[in-house]
Amino acid sequence: MGPAYNVAGDWMLSVSSNGATTTGPGAISTAGLALFFEPSSEPAGAGDTAILPAITGGSNCFSGLIYSYDTPATGGNTGKANAQGSINSATSISGSFQNTSDGTTGTFALAPNSPLTGSVTALTGSGWLGEIEGATTADILQITLTASGTNSGMTLQGTDGTNCTVSGTFTQEGGNASTLNVFDVSITYTGTSCSVTGTQTGLGFETNSDYFAMNGSAAGTYLYAIPSGSATVLEIYKPSGM
Repeated sequence: MGPAYNVAGDWMLSVSSNGATTTGPGAISTAGLALFFEPSSEPAGAGDTAILPAITGGSNCFSGLIYSYDTPATGGNTGKANAQGSINSATSISGSFQNTSDGTTGTFALAPNSPLTGSVTALTGSGWLGEIEGATTADILQITLTASGTNSGMTLQGTDGTNCTVSGTFTQEGGNASTLNVFDVSITYTGTSCSVTGTQTGLGFETNSDYFAMNGSAAGTYLYAIPSGSATVLEIYKPSGM
């Protein structure tokens, strides 16, 4: 056992295996859910996601399975690895893993990430667009965001203009810690033209980075939703010039 650390927040994950290193942003929730994705700067797997074992900060070590998901465009495969990790401090987490199918080994490290300039706030209004990275069917959603609940919580309503509707919630975590840039997310996709269907839950965060270059890397505030069981990350953005 070691000292307890508050690790809820935004982190950058680096994974090294077979001589290659990939990095990607994500978040750890107050309950220890740790979700990450690869941005388009990692072209071998843009949109692929990883779920680490629960990291709560209540102990200086953790273990369990890492689940990795490929996007539908890259095959939609799921991988598993046994992992052990250590919370070295409030700003350093590291560990190692071994793939359960082929025995491949590697290491991972987490460092704090500050993706947003300024304070987290509820994004509101119409004119937002949403796209899922790595979907096999192009589906651009027209989205309206509304402030809801406490702090910077939001609700989402949208459509692709044909036969897909989307609705959901972004509930800011942290209770009175209204500066925490972590949201509990639940999004439901309904209709035959949706690139995904059903309800997805996971984590979200705001950033000034267009991680998938869907908006030409234009300046602005972007909202991401990372599902906890697939590689269907939703990027929400205001088109440049609007």
